[in-house]
Amino acid sequence: MFRRVCNRLCPGEENRVGTRTVYVGHRPASEIDAYIAPKFCDNRIVSSKYTVWNFIPKNLFEQFRRIANFYFLIIFLVQAIVDTPTSPVTSGLPLFFVITVTAIKQGYEDWLRHRADNEVNKSTVYIIENCKRVKKESEKIKVGDIVEVRDDETFPCDLILLSSSCEDGNCTVTTASLDGESNFKTYIAVRETSGFCSEEAVGNLRATIECEQPQPDLYKFVGRMNIYTNQEVKARSLGPENVLLKGATLKNTKKIYGVAVYTGMETKMALNYQGKSQKRSAVEK
Repeated sequence: MFRRVCNRLCPGEENRVGTRTVYVGHRPASEIDAYIAPKFCDNRIVSSKYTVWNFIPKNLFEQFRRIANFYFLIIFLVQAIVDTPTSPVTSGLPLFFVITVTAIKQGYEDWLRHRADNEVNKSTVYIIENCKRVKKESEKIKVGDIVEVRDDETFPCDLILLSSSCEDGNCTVTTASLDGESNFKTYIAVRETSGFCSEEAVGNLRATIECEQPQPDLYKFVGRMNIYTNQEVKARSLGPENVLLKGATLKNTKKIYGVAVYTGMETKMALNYQGKSQKRSAVEK
């Protein structure tokens, strides 16, 4: 009963603990099954706060949320409306100068964010489609795509490891950009897919992944992979040791194949991003 009440008061939490089904390579479990592509967000990353259309109103709103700017705005309006011994220029001119300089500074910083986002979104990745290696832009990755990542490359989205160039199917990864840990970590693939080291083998894989909805916790993942072979279904559990997170880098491994489960703003790195909130001091609050 308590959980039911919490779900009514916080409907977002109810959606968050749900599950999703990912079709590996966008292939149905069997040839006779109909396949309807589920709708997930694309792999486009947006870390900027403003656009060309909302920059002026949004920036002014954020600046006048500060009590000092709002105070001087009220003083300026009173001086402009009411006949006072002081000129409104004495308070209006400094306020205009501060607002303009701050807007230019924040606009330039946001332009740098737009440029960095564009570099990431337009970076080159390789997808396995119809047993062939296809070159695409990172922002065009979809949930269910089989992605090839090579040594010293950064993972473009959250992937479930299918196989690697190593004999045991494992790979070595550094997550320094995510959690600051510089030591290498080993991630493993399930036994049934660890031997798929070619485009043809990975492209012909028929499997589905049932996993939880996106969560910001970097060290938590619960899922299951269902592998369909000769009318036989094999279920294998998945955990954090099977997930290659966006932002991590492949090390000491020639290449890996992974299936995208979380893309774009649903990746764990994006969910942990806190840079868009405006910083305010404790005194100001």
